[in-house]
Amino acid sequence: MRERQLHRWAAYALVFIAFALIGLGLIALYSVAGRFVGEKDASLLPLVERQLCWIGIGIGAGVALARIDYHWFLRRSTALLGLGLFLLLLCFLPGIGHRVHGSARWIGLGPLVLQPSEPLKWCLCLFAASQLGSPPTRRAEQWRRYATVLAVTLVLAGILVFARDLGSAALYLTLAAVILVIAGVPLWLIGPGCLAAAGGILGVALSIPERRARLLAFWDMESDKQGKAYQVWQALVALGSGGVTGLGLGNSRQKMYYLPEATTDFIFPILGEELGLWVTLGVVLAYLAFTLCGGWIALFAPDAEGLLLGMALIVLISIQAIANLGVVTGLLPNKGLPLPFISYGGSNMLFCLMALGTLLNIHRQGGKGSAFSVESRGAQRSVRL
Repeated sequence: MRERQLHRWAAYALVFIAFALIGLGLIALYSVAGRFVGEKDASLLPLVERQLCWIGIGIGAGVALARIDYHWFLRRSTALLGLGLFLLLLCFLPGIGHRVHGSARWIGLGPLVLQPSEPLKWCLCLFAASQLGSPPTRRAEQWRRYATVLAVTLVLAGILVFARDLGSAALYLTLAAVILVIAGVPLWLIGPGCLAAAGGILGVALSIPERRARLLAFWDMESDKQGKAYQVWQALVALGSGGVTGLGLGNSRQKMYYLPEATTDFIFPILGEELGLWVTLGVVLAYLAFTLCGGWIALFAPDAEGLLLGMALIVLISIQAIANLGVVTGLLPNKGLPLPFISYGGSNMLFCLMALGTLLNIHRQGGKGSAFSVESRGAQRSVRL
């Protein structure tokens, strides 16, 4: 009885946290975008309107995914992955793809711009869950499925590296490693592969002058405050100047063109500067609670496919939040990953709300018993988290 009550409240908490973060993001966006008011050819409304438009699209997609049985999508995961790959390749076509700072990551959809690697995350989660969740008939079949998931992830990561989206490539590879471990692949086998992938991405980063400069600036931020470390340094200034209680909503100084990308990847320091330490700690705790609630829902999924799908979605959101918070506090090298539910950007908002809807669907069908095991090698194997 107690488990059922906790299961029900986990879904309520998940929805409340997600929309609380969205609301906080809109407040921060309104504050930052307010600097444009009165400037020539710029206004406050377009940024907020576009974000609200994507939130509306995301809510629609999330509601649909919450109502349609996730098994329907699992059965079509290969086709959905192919569609996502097709959209990703469109980024390289002249006239359709949009290049920003040398990266081919976006495609135009009328007045909106989509980053295909974001919804592709959801497709990859579906594909991995469908491959690894159903019980194999032979041991060789199980290893073939492991290899299939790994190979597909490597192909997608390779395309993202070619598009110079190293952050998303690293995110995809991390997802594959975690989902394979949950599915039963031994850590001693995953470890060398993870090291090789990390070394490969690092090698690519060092071969690109701009990325190499960022890495060097990360190791010695003090010596390059006006260069590649400028953005992170200004983020630290914003967090420090906010103190415990903040300067007050709308009173940020760093948003006045001192902190680049203040509406997207570096929106968290603006929250810290205006609203203070307590709000930033609340945001961190909110992500922790979101992860725990999502993990609880996944663990009580009706089957192994639901468990793997739920865990994959939670892992992606959690790692992205950790990476963003690590970058803006100077703990990780600067890499453009948005803060889930908060940063300005429709593609990531769409993925987050799709993930939320899928988790609610898993919740609606689960709660009757804990799915602590995954069928592997013809027998039940314990999933240790």
